[in-house]
Amino acid sequence: MRRKFIIIAILAIVGLISLNIIHIDWHSWLLTAVLLPLLILGLYDYFIAANNIRRQYPLLGRLSNMIEKQRHVLQEILIQNSTEGAPFTLLQRQLVYKRADDLLKHFPLGTQIDYYAKGRQWFEHSVFPLEKSKEDIRITVGNKECTKPYSCSILNVAGMSYGSISATATLALNGGAAIGNFAHNTGEGGFTPYHEKYGADVIFQFGTGYFGCRDKEGNFDEKLFKEVAEKNCVKMIEVKISQGAKPGFGAILPASKNTKEIAKYRNIEPHTEIHSPAFHSAFKNAKDLAIFIKKLRALSEGKPVGIKICLGNPSELHTIFEAFKAENGIPDFIAIDGGEGGTGAGSIDAIDYVGKPLYNALPLVDKMLKQHDLRQEVKIFVSGKIISAFDIVKLKVLGADAFYSARGFMFALGCVQSLVCNQNTCPTGITTMDPAREAALLVTDKKQKVANYHRNTIHGVQELLASAGLSHFDEVSEDLIKEFEF
Repeated sequence: MRRKFIIIAILAIVGLISLNIIHIDWHSWLLTAVLLPLLILGLYDYFIAANNIRRQYPLLGRLSNMIEKQRHVLQEILIQNSTEGAPFTLLQRQLVYKRADDLLKHFPLGTQIDYYAKGRQWFEHSVFPLEKSKEDIRITVGNKECTKPYSCSILNVAGMSYGSISATATLALNGGAAIGNFAHNTGEGGFTPYHEKYGADVIFQFGTGYFGCRDKEGNFDEKLFKEVAEKNCVKMIEVKISQGAKPGFGAILPASKNTKEIAKYRNIEPHTEIHSPAFHSAFKNAKDLAIFIKKLRALSEGKPVGIKICLGNPSELHTIFEAFKAENGIPDFIAIDGGEGGTGAGSIDAIDYVGKPLYNALPLVDKMLKQHDLRQEVKIFVSGKIISAFDIVKLKVLGADAFYSARGFMFALGCVQSLVCNQNTCPTGITTMDPAREAALLVTDKKQKVANYHRNTIHGVQELLASAGLSHFDEVSEDLIKEFEF
């Protein structure tokens, strides 16, 4: 208690000086302007604040609170080395920054990663490498029931809704995808004019909230879906069943980010917190899902239709795949989202403890599709911390056909991993609806960086293939990736 009273006494003296009750020759109105607010803050901390530290140490305790709030930023800038940091290390972010800037894309003095750490992986090169191919690496999505198959880049922008990210960020991603000839996934927030501004190929995703294709009660609306699906820029349809960062939990749009414009595109009430349910109302079981897929294919006039899942209980997939075959409602692709995936806002329990990791889920899905004789019909897309060309090759070995990246493209937009995506205070203008903050992101600059990152990552894949003496992406085999063990 003595310490607290000493601090209050000092503040009182400062206040008396500032109010000219105690006269000191060097006192001035400038000093009053500086000291009086400090007195007010100190008294506020002592008498009102619920914070224990600020009550115990009036005014001085604010410094502790400030450091706590900026702890992540201080760690990232001053304390952590290049191989530390979460969710992504500085090395990973620097790789994206360099590729997005299209500058020197090499690093000096050798690897900073411990080459003898348990689990350390590497790529087996050939003594007789080939010249790097200059052809883009693409796959065709569409099974025998699909009349409008899509030639798709192997690397595409993962679902990030307008609302989760800003209008300028959405425009920059769309512009970059148009320049680089790859696809832009809308996320579950609905289709907006920002998704067709530059004419990029679009994957229209919707989830349990049916944003962009819902009626006033929140149910799936066939007419509204058809209006979106028939657009020329929409190349594929993706039904989000679950997301890696929050599988089985649904989604949240904070009220601070739910503007009138966003509410209009989603057909919801503005300035309210929106909770998408964890389950779909358009289907309740595997049979209904298969029938729903057939309906979507018909409504979209034969465009590829897929589902996005984060794998939970693997036995449920057997039931789903059996229903696909029985109802002839086989999707053209399945997008597997790893439990390590990101989100703009989610429960800490869901983010940290729910959802099978991608590197465990992918081989299971690939194996089950083969067991049900569906592998030739269904392409596998994957997402979950995919940043580098090596990430792509590793996942190709495990059975992936194509790849989504969200946070990789966010880094290309200038993300600094400040971890305030859910607070509408993003300092880079990416995950905010605040016009002043959003203005920090210049679309003309960032759309080119998005295209650069994509192009240079694909070049990285081509360089890895050539180093192994391979001519085609499909030649990648399991024996190319090795892992260190003691």
